[in-house]
Amino acid sequence: MIRSSYTQAFRQLREPRFRQTALIGAALSLVLLFVLYVLLIQIFAAIEGETFVYSDGTRMDRLGNYFSVISVATMLMLSVFLMAPVASLFTGLHLNAVADDVEARHYPQLSATVRQDKQKLWLDSIRYFSLMLGINMVSFMAFAIFGLLWGVVFFWVLNGWLLSREYVTMIIERSADRPTIRNFRQSHRTTLLLAGVTLAVLLSVPFLNLLMPVVGVAAFTHLTHALATRRPEGATP
Repeated sequence: MIRSSYTQAFRQLREPRFRQTALIGAALSLVLLFVLYVLLIQIFAAIEGETFVYSDGTRMDRLGNYFSVISVATMLMLSVFLMAPVASLFTGLHLNAVADDVEARHYPQLSATVRQDKQKLWLDSIRYFSLMLGINMVSFMAFAIFGLLWGVVFFWVLNGWLLSREYVTMIIERSADRPTIRNFRQSHRTTLLLAGVTLAVLLSVPFLNLLMPVVGVAAFTHLTHALATRRPEGATP
C-alpha cells in the first residue's frame, strides 16, 4: 500500500497540472532550503564569534559568496539533513493545492473537503517545524552514540514519525475532526510510520528531495484514502 501510494504520486508528475505544482513546489523548497542554510551558517559564525570561512578561503560575509561552488556543494550536502524541516514548513504553503489536485484527479467521488485556513496551516507548520528542528538538533547526538549507520537510521525513523504525524493530521483535518484523526493515526500507526520513514529517506537524496515535499503530500493523500477503507491494524477479523 505504501509503495502503491508513492508510485501513484510519482506517476502524477506526468499530469501537466500536477507537474506544474511540483515544479513550483521544488522552486519553493529550494528557496526554503537556502534560507535555512544561510541561518545555519550565521549560527556557526555566531558560535565562533567571527565570519564563517570555508577551507578554500571563501568568507561567508557577503550574499554573493553563498552562491560560490563550495557553498552550493555544501548546501546540497546539508540538504540530506535540512530537507526534512523544509518539507515540514512546506505544508503550510502548498498542502491545499497538492491535496486538491490529487483528490480531483483520483477521488472525484469524495464529498467536498474543507480547505484548511491558510493561517492555521501556517501556524501548524511552524509548530511542527520548530519541534522537528529542535528534536533534530538533539538527534545529532545519536551519531556520536550509535555511529554513522545507526545514527542515520535513528534520524530517518525520528523524522519519518514526525512527518507522517504532520502530513496525516493536516490532510485528514480537511474532512474530519480531531478525535477521528487521533483514532486513525492509532489504528494505522505502523503503516503511517513506514510511509513517513520512506519520505524521510527520499528527502535525503539530493535534487530528488526538492520534489519530495509535493510528492510526499500526494503520497500521503493517496495513503490516507486507501487506509480509510482498510481494517485497522490489530483489529479482530
